[in-house]
Amino acid sequence: MDEHRPPDQQISHPAGRTGAFLCAAALLLSAAAADAQRGRGARQAQAEFSDTTTVIMVEVPVQVSRAGAPLRDLTAADFELQDNRKTVEIVGFDVVDLANIEGRATQEPVPVAARRHFLLLFDLFFTPPDAVGRAQKAAADLVLRELHPTDLVALAVFANRPQLVLGFTSDRSQIREAIRSLGFGERQSDAIRDPLGLVISDLSGELPASADIGEGSSERPFDVQAELQQQQQQLQVLQDAAARGAAASEVDALTSGMTELANWMQSIQGRKHVVFLSEGFDDSILVGQQGVTVEQQAEILERQQRLVDGNFERVDNEELFGSSAAQRSVNKMLERFREANCTIQAVDVSGQIQTQGQSNRASLSLMANDTDGRLYANFSDLGEAMSEMLEQTSVTYLLSFYPRDLKNDGRFRKLRVRLKKAPRGTRVVHRPGYYAPKPYEQTNPFERALSSAQQVMGGVEAGEIDTSVLAAAFPADSGKAYAPVLIEARGKDLLAGLQGGTLRLQIYAYALDDHGIVRDFFVRSMGLDTAQAGPALRQSGIKYWGHFDLNPGDYSVRVLIRNDVTGRRALATTVLTVPGETPTLQPPLFPEPPKKWVLLREREADQRLDVGFPFLMDGNPFIPAAKPVITAGGETPISLAAANLGAGSVSVRTQVLRPNGEPVAEGGEVVLAPGARAGSGVSQLSGTFVAGKKLASGDYILVVTVTDGANGQHSSSTSIRVL
Repeated sequence: MDEHRPPDQQISHPAGRTGAFLCAAALLLSAAAADAQRGRGARQAQAEFSDTTTVIMVEVPVQVSRAGAPLRDLTAADFELQDNRKTVEIVGFDVVDLANIEGRATQEPVPVAARRHFLLLFDLFFTPPDAVGRAQKAAADLVLRELHPTDLVALAVFANRPQLVLGFTSDRSQIREAIRSLGFGERQSDAIRDPLGLVISDLSGELPASADIGEGSSERPFDVQAELQQQQQQLQVLQDAAARGAAASEVDALTSGMTELANWMQSIQGRKHVVFLSEGFDDSILVGQQGVTVEQQAEILERQQRLVDGNFERVDNEELFGSSAAQRSVNKMLERFREANCTIQAVDVSGQIQTQGQSNRASLSLMANDTDGRLYANFSDLGEAMSEMLEQTSVTYLLSFYPRDLKNDGRFRKLRVRLKKAPRGTRVVHRPGYYAPKPYEQTNPFERALSSAQQVMGGVEAGEIDTSVLAAAFPADSGKAYAPVLIEARGKDLLAGLQGGTLRLQIYAYALDDHGIVRDFFVRSMGLDTAQAGPALRQSGIKYWGHFDLNPGDYSVRVLIRNDVTGRRALATTVLTVPGETPTLQPPLFPEPPKKWVLLREREADQRLDVGFPFLMDGNPFIPAAKPVITAGGETPISLAAANLGAGSVSVRTQVLRPNGEPVAEGGEVVLAPGARAGSGVSQLSGTFVAGKKLASGDYILVVTVTDGANGQHSSSTSIRVL
């Protein structure tokens, strides 16, 4: 992908383009209705919280194990759920068993709240540079060898505060690059073009075949000095303090930064595992001098006797018992992690076999144990060491309920899940509670980015804005195939809750291959003056034209649109097949009359100049609808774009399905124009769709199958709405 797509921060207005798209001026105020999703079948999930509605569904992921193995085959009737000590009705129930989900990361959508999330947190504050290399290797072993393809992974570093390097993603190539290039602050800041943090490097990488993070990196030896610069400046101040004062300041910096991280994680649905790769800190600041040698024990007894004798002035209480302020700070930090449904899986990367008294493992053990995690020490393979934890968490039960008397005050509400008639030794793990919604303006950019990235990678359509997306692909004379992406959003939903001023929109679009690797993306930030554009927006909405540059293959297209004033957002998805040498049929295309939508284009610098206008019918350009609106018994023009069918006559077969896949008798048919024939390269077959007279109002799926001259059959589909 070209490195020319940083988000546009300027106020934008509807505009056309001249040049390669010759008919732009007239056509760019045209077009469509809302949603071309082929192969849909994705679970329609409700957002966990909504800033503008009063009906809120809370999802509670629950894991049940016994003797180290997950309990399977439980039903909703086996659980009892309490919200603020009051039993609530379980209105939704899902089971995600990773043992039954094979294949590609994008093949089967998994509810976001039921996905496992792993945040790799590299501690650069208490860990020397030589140990960071061991942390890299450990993280690579875990991610690239042991985690399930549906697991989402993020990466952050902690110097004197947390810094997000990569958002939660299933893209193992980006994860590998993030781990491998850790420490190159200049490279990271230069490479990140994606504000959601899902892409940090070029998009030409292949799926990692191994966990060898050193492969291909000889040109750039590992160096963490750039990442440590801020830390060193911070520690310069501490050097003037007494030793214990400096240690207390270091612990305070850690707890402050980690609390900030826990606050970020609140916005992420599901169970989160923070894999903390560190050497730990000296825990004597918390617990005092608990020596293990005979001499140290004797000294402690002597100091305790001074207290008994009343010689308080000769006793350093903090040295003997630990700092109460530091203890409160650590306890508060761990409480925030528990409330955010985060476990800390602490990994000692010191690389030495040490006794508890010779290392800082006690601090790591404290952080892990108090968040229901574990300490991993003296390991040779982190993935193997974590295998029991990974097995225990491989089955997730997702319970949903509607809370009562919920106020938008951001307060924490406790949850309790009980397994009825649980066998002896059964362990039930669930989120301890949830935070009531808070106004969008009170959220910080990290929360917004993390939650948005999670929704994109989850791939389950949801949201408060009626949004649709159409993607098609056409071979180009040079470079990768050109794949226009048309995004439509209903104006009334975009403007809801907005009190005049500027409508600030964020659009994020990604193309993921079947390995979950992001192969291209575009991002656009823009503003619309509601005084000028408001009437047109209320009448219809916006239609945005962007594009991907892609190699042949199958892709999952995911588009997130967000009102950055109110926080209202939606995720829309579709599938995209980019033609190669084999015959390929694009989704059926329905032209719409001009000036239906407020049409916005990608910036001129982002547009392809080596391609002609892609949508033609009988040689005339048009802009297609994403979800065509059809009248029962009516006739609607249709265009079928196909590649590599071979020259000759073709025939077409039509089927109309209900959203659940049930066929509709006499749903309609596609009639091709007389003499319609395919040619070499791309064929644009024109015709008419004649809708069945008895079609009831509602949404349907139109499946079109073209038979070419060699008797090959090629199908595609689109969603339609019947009035």
